[in-house]
Amino acid sequence: ATMSTGFTIIMEIVGKSKREIMAILYQIPFNLGHATLPLFAYYLRHWRWYHLAFSSFSVLYLLFYWTVPESPRWLFTTGRTDRAVKILEAGCKRNNMPIDNIRTELEQAAQITAATTTSKKGNIIDLFRHPYLCQKTLAMAFNWLVVCLVYYGVSQHISHLSGNIFMNVAIGATLGVPGTLICVPMTKYLGRRITLFLSNSLSGIALMILAFVPSLNSTMTVAMATIGLFGASVTFPNVYLYGGELFPTVVRNSGVGLCSFVGRVGSIIAPFISGMSTRGLWIPPAVFGGFSLAAAASVFLMPETRGFPLPETIEDGETFGKNKKTSKL
Repeated sequence: ATMSTGFTIIMEIVGKSKREIMAILYQIPFNLGHATLPLFAYYLRHWRWYHLAFSSFSVLYLLFYWTVPESPRWLFTTGRTDRAVKILEAGCKRNNMPIDNIRTELEQAAQITAATTTSKKGNIIDLFRHPYLCQKTLAMAFNWLVVCLVYYGVSQHISHLSGNIFMNVAIGATLGVPGTLICVPMTKYLGRRITLFLSNSLSGIALMILAFVPSLNSTMTVAMATIGLFGASVTFPNVYLYGGELFPTVVRNSGVGLCSFVGRVGSIIAPFISGMSTRGLWIPPAVFGGFSLAAAASVFLMPETRGFPLPETIEDGETFGKNKKTSKL
């Protein structure tokens, strides 16, 4: 919940020119925090102290109430224009930008919005009431399910290959940093959809090789698993960015939150699939690889979002991508 809400605020408060880099680099603190878990686990072996140690940092979130502004885009779409104007004016003053036309432009836009039937608050049910928006929601949720399943599942599967659970978690976290950094230029120049297709395909192909090529030596076995994990580390920040741009403002937090919830289901299932290695080492990578390839195919159910304005209303979310230009690779 914390990550999806924070991500939504970033998506809605940052300008289009900085959207890719901010939305993707947002994941690096997650990777760094993930990398500290083996240290906590190594020195704090009792689960109570282990959880208390890293969960105590959440107290700092209380400071966000006074330091993090509400999303002006969300305030505007829900009819709170005055508050949105104040936040935008404060941001412009802080960055030495003109504030003369902010109120006028927002009030004019509010009048246009109020004259239509689209100016209503949305809820999570709206994601499934409209056919095309429902299709995009299901495809994005499936990609979240797969990336969480593969990322955490392959991380655990590597432990069966290397035998060191602390090193296993450290490898998974470390790969997240270069994967996140590479995702920035890929999404910027190739687009979100092509990047998602390539990263899922990389994971799927590497894991299928791991599952069905029996002649691999120990070095190549670990290498294929690592490549599969690396592909998932590129996918992870992209699904945040892609999902944030795909859902309309009035339900963006609900949409990203729903996808995050579905992703956690994948995280829960991952250990059980990884544990099937006792019946055959080929089973987990075959399952993870198959899901990755299915996710790669599912990206064609969603439009490209690079370079387009964020959809605002439910109606925008339903029509966005139907135009051939917005769905073009």
